[in-house]
Amino acid sequence: MAEFRGLGFDPAPGSPDAVAEAARRCTEAATRLAETPAPGEIPEWAGRSAQALANRARNAAAAITTLPDAMRTAATVLDGWAGTLVAHRRRAEELDGRATAARRAVVDAEDDVERAETAAQFSAAHQGELTAARTRLAARRDDLDRVLGEARDLERAHTTEAARIAERLRALGDGAPLPSAPDFRSLTTELESFEGAGRELGVTVARTPVTPVTPPPGAVSAFAAALGGR
Repeated sequence: MAEFRGLGFDPAPGSPDAVAEAARRCTEAATRLAETPAPGEIPEWAGRSAQALANRARNAAAAITTLPDAMRTAATVLDGWAGTLVAHRRRAEELDGRATAARRAVVDAEDDVERAETAAQFSAAHQGELTAARTRLAARRDDLDRVLGEARDLERAHTTEAARIAERLRALGDGAPLPSAPDFRSLTTELESFEGAGRELGVTVARTPVTPVTPPPGAVSAFAAALGGR
């Protein structure tokens, strides 16, 4: 994982590979759920206990019915997130390289100012050199500030996109219609931490419209970990 020493912070945290793996697990879980056989009929002579168990099994099966489509839609959402995250990570790395170069330029300009100040102390003839050195230092600092400003824009957009992903996952769990996707071509600098999205996906996987049903082994923890990890 990149350290972003030039910027001093990571404006687009997250792992595209982890998100893609979460999407793959969603697809696999949807396939397994869709293949779950319906409970068989219990003969009348089997007694009340057997009939109660059969009723509970039918309720559980009804609860699972809507999950495969929700899981497949979640996989689509996550695949889009992973692709966008790749672009954001590349953007963050490009900004970090520019910031590193800008910081070096500031240090060099500061050294030039220090030398010019020393020279100007001994001769007024060096005053023009000092003025020019200070002007260059101010320009180099402006360059660094611009890069850091772009990184902060990336960080804010990244946060907004993470919240949107969480809302889409929440809509899946609630059975509400999905919001329309934004124009990703305009998202040249986007995304934030996966913590909120991870929680929402975990809730979506575990939630059912009728009786709570245990999701496939490892589904919730794997998806939430993949989205929540940095």
